[in-house]
Amino acid sequence: MALLILLFLGIQALCSQAFSPPGKELQSPFLFPACNDSAVESAVDVALGQINTGRTEGYVLRLNRIFSVLEHPQETSGSVFYLILDVAETECHVLSRKLWKNCQARHQHETVFGQCRATLYINNPRRIAHLHSYECTLRPVPTRSILMLCPDCPIFGCPTEPKYLETAVVSLAKFNSESTEAHYFSVLNVTKASMQWVVGPAYFVEFTIQETSCSRNESIADISKCKPLPFEKAHTGFCRGSVVNSQVDHHQFVRIDCKIYEPQVPAIEKQKETDGHKLGHGRDGSHEDPHHPRRKGAHPHQKHQHGHRQHEEKHPSPTEASEAALYLEKTVGWVKVLPPQQEHVSLHTLPESPVEYIDGNPVLPEVGKPVPNLPDIHGAPDGEKILTDGPRGNLGLIKPKTGPVFLSFPNELSHSDTCPGEPTTSDSFILNLLPRKLIKELPTATPLS
Repeated sequence: MALLILLFLGIQALCSQAFSPPGKELQSPFLFPACNDSAVESAVDVALGQINTGRTEGYVLRLNRIFSVLEHPQETSGSVFYLILDVAETECHVLSRKLWKNCQARHQHETVFGQCRATLYINNPRRIAHLHSYECTLRPVPTRSILMLCPDCPIFGCPTEPKYLETAVVSLAKFNSESTEAHYFSVLNVTKASMQWVVGPAYFVEFTIQETSCSRNESIADISKCKPLPFEKAHTGFCRGSVVNSQVDHHQFVRIDCKIYEPQVPAIEKQKETDGHKLGHGRDGSHEDPHHPRRKGAHPHQKHQHGHRQHEEKHPSPTEASEAALYLEKTVGWVKVLPPQQEHVSLHTLPESPVEYIDGNPVLPEVGKPVPNLPDIHGAPDGEKILTDGPRGNLGLIKPKTGPVFLSFPNELSHSDTCPGEPTTSDSFILNLLPRKLIKELPTATPLS
Protein backbone atom coordinates (compact mmCIF):
# COMPACT_ATOMS: atom_id res chain seq x y z
CA MET A 1 0.00 0.00 0.00
CA ALA A 2 2.86 2.37 0.84
CA LEU A 3 4.39 1.68 -2.56
CA LEU A 4 1.12 2.55 -4.32
CA ILE A 5 0.92 5.85 -2.40
CA LEU A 6 4.49 6.75 -3.33
CA LEU A 7 3.82 5.88 -6.97
CA PHE A 8 0.67 8.05 -6.98
CA LEU A 9 2.51 11.01 -5.45
CA GLY A 10 5.36 10.67 -8.01
CA ILE A 11 2.89 10.72 -10.92
CA GLN A 12 1.23 13.84 -9.50
CA ALA A 13 4.60 15.57 -9.17
CA LEU A 14 5.50 14.80 -12.78
CA CYS A 15 2.12 16.02 -14.04
CA SER A 16 2.38 19.24 -12.06
CA GLN A 17 5.79 19.94 -13.67
CA ALA A 18 4.54 19.08 -17.16
CA PHE A 19 1.58 21.48 -16.96
CA SER A 20 3.19 24.22 -14.91
CA PRO A 21 3.15 27.67 -16.57
CA PRO A 22 6.34 28.54 -18.45
CA GLY A 23 8.95 30.71 -16.88
CA LYS A 24 9.97 34.12 -18.03
CA GLU A 25 10.00 34.39 -21.84
CA LEU A 26 13.34 34.75 -23.56
CA GLN A 27 13.89 38.42 -24.15
CA SER A 28 15.22 39.65 -27.44
CA PRO A 29 18.39 41.75 -27.22
CA PHE A 30 16.96 44.00 -29.92
CA LEU A 31 14.72 47.02 -30.08
CA PHE A 32 12.28 47.32 -32.98
CA PRO A 33 12.20 50.95 -34.16
CA ALA A 34 9.62 52.00 -36.73
CA CYS A 35 10.68 51.67 -40.35
CA ASN A 36 9.35 55.18 -40.97
CA ASP A 37 11.27 56.72 -38.07
CA SER A 38 13.43 59.65 -39.19
CA ALA A 39 16.46 58.32 -37.27
CA VAL A 40 16.10 54.95 -39.02
CA GLU A 41 15.78 56.63 -42.41
CA SER A 42 18.96 58.60 -41.70
CA ALA A 43 20.81 55.42 -40.70
CA VAL A 44 19.64 53.68 -43.88
CA ASP A 45 20.80 56.63 -45.97
CA VAL A 46 24.25 56.45 -44.35
CA ALA A 47 24.49 52.67 -44.81
CA LEU A 48 23.48 52.77 -48.46
CA GLY A 49 25.81 55.70 -49.11
CA GLN A 50 28.78 53.83 -47.63
CA ILE A 51 27.91 50.66 -49.57
CA ASN A 52 28.00 52.67 -52.79
CA THR A 53 31.14 54.70 -52.07
CA GLY A 54 33.08 51.66 -50.86
CA ARG A 55 32.85 49.89 -54.22
CA THR A 56 34.83 50.34 -57.42
CA GLU A 57 32.72 48.07 -59.65
CA GLY A 58 29.04 47.85 -60.40
CA TYR A 59 26.21 50.37 -60.16
CA VAL A 60 24.97 52.73 -57.49
CA LEU A 61 22.15 51.08 -55.55
CA ARG A 62 18.98 52.97 -54.68
CA LEU A 63 16.49 52.27 -51.91
CA ASN A 64 13.16 50.74 -52.86
CA ARG A 65 11.99 50.10 -49.31
CA ILE A 66 13.17 49.52 -45.74
CA PHE A 67 12.24 45.89 -45.11
CA SER A 68 13.37 45.32 -41.51
CA VAL A 69 15.33 47.14 -38.80
CA LEU A 70 16.75 45.75 -35.57
CA GLU A 71 18.56 47.99 -33.09
CA HIS A 72 21.08 46.59 -30.61
CA PRO A 73 21.93 49.24 -27.98
CA GLN A 74 25.54 49.10 -26.78
CA GLU A 75 26.56 49.15 -23.12
CA THR A 76 28.82 52.17 -23.55
CA SER A 77 27.01 54.34 -26.09
CA GLY A 78 25.58 54.11 -29.56
CA SER A 79 23.70 51.30 -31.28
CA VAL A 80 24.35 48.65 -33.88
CA PHE A 81 21.61 48.48 -36.52
CA TYR A 82 20.86 45.34 -38.52
CA LEU A 83 19.18 46.50 -41.71
CA ILE A 84 17.43 44.60 -44.49
CA LEU A 85 16.85 46.86 -47.48
CA ASP A 86 15.01 46.33 -50.76
CA VAL A 87 17.26 47.90 -53.40
CA ALA A 88 17.67 48.24 -57.16
CA GLU A 89 20.44 49.32 -59.50
CA THR A 90 20.41 52.86 -60.90
CA GLU A 91 21.81 54.19 -64.16
CA CYS A 92 24.86 55.58 -62.30
CA HIS A 93 28.08 53.61 -62.19
CA VAL A 94 29.87 53.69 -58.83
CA LEU A 95 32.79 55.48 -60.52
CA SER A 96 30.55 58.55 -60.76
CA ARG A 97 30.56 58.87 -56.94
CA LYS A 98 27.02 60.21 -57.14
CA LEU A 99 24.62 60.06 -54.24
CA TRP A 100 21.95 57.41 -54.81
CA LYS A 101 19.18 59.99 -54.47
CA ASN A 102 20.67 61.86 -57.43
CA CYS A 103 20.73 58.81 -59.68
CA GLN A 104 17.94 57.95 -62.07
CA ALA A 105 16.09 54.65 -61.74
CA ARG A 106 16.43 52.24 -64.62
CA HIS A 107 13.66 51.46 -67.06
CA GLN A 108 11.37 48.61 -66.08
CA HIS A 109 12.87 46.12 -68.53
CA GLU A 110 16.37 46.96 -67.24
CA THR A 111 15.53 46.48 -63.57
CA VAL A 112 18.05 44.62 -61.43
CA PHE A 113 16.64 44.27 -57.92
CA GLY A 114 17.24 42.47 -54.65
CA GLN A 115 18.05 42.90 -50.97
CA CYS A 116 20.98 44.10 -48.89
CA ARG A 117 21.74 43.07 -45.33
CA ALA A 118 23.86 45.71 -43.68
CA THR A 119 25.32 46.06 -40.18
CA LEU A 120 25.81 49.70 -39.18
CA TYR A 121 27.22 51.21 -35.98
CA ILE A 122 25.88 54.65 -35.04
CA ASN A 123 27.25 56.69 -32.14
CA ASN A 124 25.89 60.23 -32.26
CA PRO A 125 27.73 61.62 -29.19
CA ARG A 126 31.08 60.54 -30.66
CA ARG A 127 30.08 61.38 -34.25
CA ILE A 128 30.59 57.86 -35.58
CA ALA A 129 28.70 56.26 -38.48
CA HIS A 130 30.51 53.07 -39.50
CA LEU A 131 29.35 50.39 -41.93
CA HIS A 132 30.68 47.14 -40.48
CA SER A 133 29.59 44.69 -43.20
CA TYR A 134 27.07 44.15 -45.96
CA GLU A 135 25.79 41.45 -48.30
CA CYS A 136 23.66 42.30 -51.33
CA THR A 137 22.02 39.75 -53.63
CA LEU A 138 20.46 41.03 -56.86
CA ARG A 139 18.84 39.55 -59.96
CA PRO A 140 17.63 41.00 -63.27
CA VAL A 141 13.96 40.97 -64.14
CA PRO A 142 13.25 37.57 -65.75
CA THR A 143 13.12 37.42 -69.54
CA ARG A 144 9.52 36.21 -69.47
CA SER A 145 8.39 39.31 -67.55
CA ILE A 146 10.22 41.57 -70.01
CA LEU A 147 8.53 39.90 -72.99
CA MET A 148 5.11 40.31 -71.36
CA LEU A 149 5.82 43.93 -70.45
CA CYS A 150 7.57 44.99 -73.64
CA PRO A 151 7.88 42.40 -76.43
CA ASP A 152 10.14 44.70 -78.48
CA CYS A 153 12.50 45.67 -75.63
CA PRO A 154 16.13 44.48 -75.66
CA ILE A 155 16.82 41.19 -73.90
CA PHE A 156 19.65 40.76 -71.38
CA GLY A 157 22.83 39.23 -72.76
CA CYS A 158 26.04 37.91 -71.19
CA PRO A 159 28.68 40.69 -71.12
CA THR A 160 31.48 38.14 -71.48
CA GLU A 161 30.35 37.05 -74.94
CA PRO A 162 32.76 38.15 -77.72
CA LYS A 163 30.04 39.95 -79.70
CA TYR A 164 29.45 42.37 -76.83
CA LEU A 165 33.15 43.02 -76.27
CA GLU A 166 33.43 43.73 -80.00
CA THR A 167 30.51 46.16 -79.70
CA ALA A 168 32.34 47.99 -76.90
CA VAL A 169 35.58 48.16 -78.89
CA VAL A 170 33.86 49.44 -82.06
CA SER A 171 31.85 52.09 -80.21
CA LEU A 172 34.89 53.21 -78.17
CA ALA A 173 36.86 53.64 -81.40
CA LYS A 174 34.29 56.25 -82.41
CA PHE A 175 34.76 58.02 -79.06
CA ASN A 176 38.56 57.99 -79.36
CA SER A 177 38.43 59.45 -82.86
CA GLU A 178 36.10 62.31 -81.90
CA SER A 179 37.03 63.19 -78.31
CA THR A 180 39.35 66.01 -77.21
CA GLU A 181 40.97 64.02 -74.40
CA ALA A 182 44.78 64.10 -74.23
CA HIS A 183 45.13 60.31 -74.37
CA TYR A 184 43.34 57.37 -75.90
CA PHE A 185 41.10 55.17 -73.75
CA SER A 186 40.77 51.40 -73.72
CA VAL A 187 37.92 49.11 -72.65
CA LEU A 188 38.21 48.15 -69.00
CA ASN A 189 35.12 46.03 -68.34
CA VAL A 190 31.79 45.37 -70.09
CA THR A 191 29.20 45.71 -67.32
CA LYS A 192 25.89 45.21 -69.14
CA ALA A 193 24.83 43.81 -72.49
CA SER A 194 21.57 43.37 -74.38
CA MET A 195 20.36 42.56 -77.87
CA GLN A 196 17.39 43.60 -80.00
CA TRP A 197 16.31 43.05 -83.61
CA VAL A 198 15.63 46.32 -85.44
CA VAL A 199 16.56 46.44 -89.15
CA GLY A 200 19.10 43.81 -88.22
CA PRO A 201 20.83 42.66 -85.05
CA ALA A 202 21.39 45.55 -82.64
CA TYR A 203 23.79 45.17 -79.73
CA PHE A 204 23.81 47.47 -76.71
CA VAL A 205 26.57 47.63 -74.11
CA GLU A 206 27.55 49.54 -71.00
CA PHE A 207 31.23 49.47 -70.13
CA THR A 208 33.99 51.19 -68.20
CA ILE A 209 37.11 52.64 -69.81
CA GLN A 210 40.55 53.69 -68.59
CA GLU A 211 43.04 56.24 -69.87
CA THR A 212 46.12 54.83 -71.60
CA SER A 213 49.66 56.12 -72.05
CA CYS A 214 49.13 56.64 -75.80
CA SER A 215 48.79 60.30 -76.74
CA ARG A 216 46.20 61.35 -79.29
CA ASN A 217 49.05 63.16 -81.08
CA GLU A 218 50.38 59.76 -82.06
CA SER A 219 49.00 57.56 -84.81
CA ILE A 220 48.04 54.27 -83.13
CA ALA A 221 46.92 51.37 -85.30
CA ASP A 222 45.80 49.14 -82.41
CA ILE A 223 44.77 50.97 -79.24
CA SER A 224 44.37 47.68 -77.39
CA LYS A 225 48.18 47.51 -77.28
CA CYS A 226 48.41 50.82 -75.40
CA LYS A 227 49.44 50.38 -71.79
CA PRO A 228 46.88 51.73 -69.29
CA LEU A 229 48.06 54.45 -66.93
CA PRO A 230 48.24 53.55 -63.22
CA PHE A 231 44.74 53.60 -61.77
CA GLU A 232 45.55 56.39 -59.30
CA LYS A 233 46.73 58.62 -62.18
CA ALA A 234 44.34 57.57 -64.94
CA HIS A 235 41.04 59.15 -65.87
CA THR A 236 38.32 56.55 -66.03
CA GLY A 237 34.95 56.63 -67.71
CA PHE A 238 31.59 54.99 -68.14
CA CYS A 239 30.16 54.53 -71.62
CA ARG A 240 26.95 53.43 -73.31
CA GLY A 241 27.45 52.21 -76.85
CA SER A 242 25.47 50.43 -79.55
CA VAL A 243 26.13 48.87 -82.92
CA VAL A 244 23.28 48.19 -85.37
CA ASN A 245 24.07 46.08 -88.41
CA SER A 246 21.38 46.95 -90.95
CA GLN A 247 20.35 44.15 -93.26
CA VAL A 248 18.39 46.64 -95.38
CA ASP A 249 21.20 48.85 -96.68
CA HIS A 250 24.10 46.79 -95.23
CA HIS A 251 25.28 49.77 -93.19
CA GLN A 252 26.63 49.78 -89.65
CA PHE A 253 25.29 52.42 -87.25
CA VAL A 254 27.49 53.17 -84.24
CA ARG A 255 26.54 55.33 -81.25
CA ILE A 256 28.57 56.17 -78.15
CA ASP A 257 28.20 58.37 -75.10
CA CYS A 258 30.87 58.49 -72.38
CA LYS A 259 31.26 60.26 -69.05
CA ILE A 260 34.85 60.84 -67.94
CA TYR A 261 35.85 60.86 -64.27
CA GLU A 262 38.87 62.30 -62.54
CA PRO A 263 41.57 59.93 -61.19
CA GLN A 264 40.56 58.13 -58.03
CA VAL A 265 42.71 60.04 -55.55
CA PRO A 266 43.55 58.06 -52.39
CA ALA A 267 41.87 59.30 -49.20
CA ILE A 268 45.16 60.63 -47.77
CA GLU A 269 45.72 62.73 -50.89
CA LYS A 270 42.18 64.09 -50.70
CA GLN A 271 42.87 65.16 -47.13
CA LYS A 272 46.02 66.98 -48.25
CA GLU A 273 44.04 68.78 -50.92
CA THR A 274 41.46 69.92 -48.41
CA ASP A 275 44.30 71.23 -46.27
CA GLY A 276 45.50 73.34 -49.19
CA HIS A 277 48.60 71.29 -50.10
CA LYS A 278 47.94 71.11 -53.84
CA LEU A 279 50.59 70.67 -56.48
CA GLY A 280 49.26 73.55 -58.56
CA HIS A 281 46.19 75.60 -59.28
CA GLY A 282 44.60 76.93 -62.40
CA ARG A 283 43.08 80.34 -62.66
CA ASP A 284 39.71 78.86 -61.83
CA GLY A 285 41.09 77.17 -58.70
CA SER A 286 41.15 73.74 -60.30
CA HIS A 287 43.97 71.29 -59.72
CA GLU A 288 46.47 71.05 -62.58
CA ASP A 289 48.36 67.73 -62.76
CA PRO A 290 51.52 67.87 -64.92
CA HIS A 291 50.88 64.26 -65.98
CA HIS A 292 47.38 65.13 -67.27
CA PRO A 293 47.34 68.28 -69.38
CA ARG A 294 43.94 69.80 -69.92
CA ARG A 295 42.21 68.82 -73.12
CA LYS A 296 43.33 70.89 -76.04
CA GLY A 297 41.16 73.96 -76.45
CA ALA A 298 38.78 72.89 -73.73
CA HIS A 299 37.41 75.01 -70.92
CA PRO A 300 37.51 73.21 -67.54
CA HIS A 301 33.69 73.06 -67.44
CA GLN A 302 33.14 72.54 -71.16
CA LYS A 303 31.27 69.48 -72.41
CA HIS A 304 31.99 67.93 -75.78
CA GLN A 305 29.74 65.87 -77.94
CA HIS A 306 30.59 62.38 -76.79
CA GLY A 307 32.26 62.81 -73.39
CA HIS A 308 31.32 64.78 -70.30
CA ARG A 309 33.47 65.63 -67.31
CA GLN A 310 31.89 64.47 -64.08
CA HIS A 311 32.76 65.88 -60.66
CA GLU A 312 32.46 63.94 -57.43
CA GLU A 313 29.66 64.75 -55.06
CA LYS A 314 30.25 65.11 -51.36
CA HIS A 315 29.25 62.02 -49.39
CA PRO A 316 28.80 61.64 -45.63
CA SER A 317 32.10 60.82 -43.96
CA PRO A 318 32.28 57.06 -43.19
CA THR A 319 33.85 57.71 -39.81
CA GLU A 320 34.67 60.98 -38.11
CA ALA A 321 38.27 61.48 -36.99
CA SER A 322 38.19 60.02 -33.53
CA GLU A 323 40.04 57.63 -31.29
CA ALA A 324 37.08 55.30 -31.82
CA ALA A 325 38.39 54.59 -35.32
CA LEU A 326 41.18 52.55 -33.71
CA TYR A 327 38.79 49.73 -32.83
CA LEU A 328 36.49 49.86 -35.86
CA GLU A 329 37.24 47.20 -38.44
CA LYS A 330 37.39 47.83 -42.17
CA THR A 331 34.10 47.35 -43.95
CA VAL A 332 33.72 43.89 -45.48
CA GLY A 333 31.06 43.10 -48.04
CA TRP A 334 30.03 42.33 -51.60
CA VAL A 335 27.27 42.76 -54.13
CA LYS A 336 26.47 39.68 -56.19
CA VAL A 337 24.21 39.56 -59.23
CA LEU A 338 22.55 36.27 -60.05
CA PRO A 339 21.86 35.29 -63.67
CA PRO A 340 18.39 36.09 -65.07
CA GLN A 341 15.68 33.45 -64.91
CA GLN A 342 13.02 32.61 -67.47
CA GLU A 343 10.22 32.28 -64.92
CA HIS A 344 8.79 35.12 -62.83
CA VAL A 345 10.70 35.86 -59.64
CA SER A 346 10.32 38.28 -56.75
CA LEU A 347 12.26 38.89 -53.57
CA HIS A 348 10.42 35.88 -52.14
CA THR A 349 12.18 33.57 -54.54
CA LEU A 350 15.78 34.77 -54.93
CA PRO A 351 17.62 31.42 -54.91
CA GLU A 352 21.16 30.73 -53.82
CA SER A 353 22.28 29.70 -57.30
CA PRO A 354 25.71 30.07 -58.94
CA VAL A 355 26.72 33.68 -59.11
CA GLU A 356 27.61 35.31 -62.40
CA TYR A 357 28.87 38.67 -61.16
CA ILE A 358 30.48 39.83 -57.94
CA ASP A 359 30.89 43.58 -57.52
CA GLY A 360 30.35 43.99 -61.24
CA ASN A 361 33.00 41.45 -62.26
CA PRO A 362 31.83 38.39 -64.23
CA VAL A 363 32.72 35.05 -62.64
CA LEU A 364 32.63 31.90 -64.76
CA PRO A 365 30.84 28.92 -63.12
CA GLU A 366 33.79 26.57 -63.67
CA VAL A 367 36.17 28.78 -61.70
CA GLY A 368 36.05 27.25 -58.24
CA LYS A 369 33.88 28.86 -55.64
CA PRO A 370 32.12 31.85 -57.20
CA VAL A 371 31.10 33.69 -54.07
CA PRO A 372 33.58 34.73 -51.39
CA ASN A 373 32.41 33.60 -47.97
CA LEU A 374 32.14 36.50 -45.59
CA PRO A 375 34.00 35.76 -42.36
CA ASP A 376 31.95 35.57 -39.21
CA ILE A 377 33.53 38.73 -37.87
CA HIS A 378 30.28 39.68 -36.14
CA GLY A 379 30.43 37.17 -33.31
CA ALA A 380 34.18 36.76 -32.85
CA PRO A 381 35.38 36.95 -29.22
CA ASP A 382 36.87 40.22 -28.05
CA GLY A 383 40.57 40.49 -28.77
CA GLU A 384 40.55 37.63 -31.27
CA LYS A 385 42.52 38.07 -34.49
CA ILE A 386 40.45 37.44 -37.61
CA LEU A 387 41.77 36.67 -41.08
CA THR A 388 39.38 37.98 -43.67
CA ASP A 389 38.96 36.06 -46.94
CA GLY A 390 36.84 38.61 -48.75
CA PRO A 391 37.00 40.84 -51.80
CA ARG A 392 39.29 43.21 -49.91
CA GLY A 393 41.97 40.55 -49.47
CA ASN A 394 43.43 39.07 -46.29
CA LEU A 395 43.08 41.56 -43.49
CA GLY A 396 44.31 40.85 -39.99
CA LEU A 397 41.67 42.47 -37.83
CA ILE A 398 41.87 42.71 -34.06
CA LYS A 399 38.79 43.74 -32.20
CA PRO A 400 39.61 45.41 -28.86
CA LYS A 401 37.28 45.00 -25.94
CA THR A 402 36.37 48.69 -26.02
CA GLY A 403 34.61 48.45 -29.38
CA PRO A 404 30.94 47.83 -30.20
CA VAL A 405 29.62 44.28 -30.18
CA PHE A 406 28.74 42.96 -33.64
CA LEU A 407 26.59 39.83 -33.62
CA SER A 408 26.11 37.40 -36.48
CA PHE A 409 23.37 38.84 -38.66
CA PRO A 410 20.15 37.76 -36.91
CA ASN A 411 17.39 35.67 -38.48
CA GLU A 412 14.92 37.63 -36.38
CA LEU A 413 12.94 40.28 -38.24
CA SER A 414 11.35 43.45 -36.99
CA HIS A 415 8.21 43.17 -34.86
CA SER A 416 7.13 46.70 -35.70
CA ASP A 417 3.81 47.07 -37.50
CA THR A 418 5.45 49.79 -39.61
CA CYS A 419 7.81 47.29 -41.25
CA PRO A 420 8.21 46.84 -44.13
CA GLY A 421 8.15 50.58 -44.69
CA GLU A 422 6.53 52.52 -47.50
CA PRO A 423 8.11 51.98 -50.94
CA THR A 424 10.01 54.90 -52.44
CA THR A 425 8.47 54.18 -55.85
CA SER A 426 4.90 54.08 -57.14
CA ASP A 427 5.82 51.90 -60.12
CA SER A 428 3.40 48.96 -60.01
CA PHE A 429 5.86 46.77 -61.91
CA ILE A 430 8.53 47.28 -59.23
CA LEU A 431 6.03 46.96 -56.39
CA ASN A 432 4.98 43.57 -57.69
CA LEU A 433 8.55 42.35 -57.20
CA LEU A 434 8.68 43.28 -53.51
CA PRO A 435 7.66 40.95 -50.66
CA ARG A 436 4.13 41.73 -49.53
CA LYS A 437 4.34 40.62 -45.89
CA LEU A 438 6.93 40.46 -43.15
CA ILE A 439 7.27 37.05 -41.52
CA LYS A 440 8.25 37.18 -37.87
CA GLU A 441 11.03 34.70 -37.06
CA LEU A 442 10.69 34.80 -33.28
CA PRO A 443 7.07 35.64 -32.41
CA THR A 444 7.52 34.84 -28.70
CA ALA A 445 10.42 37.25 -28.12
CA THR A 446 9.80 40.59 -26.49
CA PRO A 447 12.03 43.68 -26.68
CA LEU A 448 14.00 44.82 -23.66
CA SER A 449 12.45 47.69 -21.80
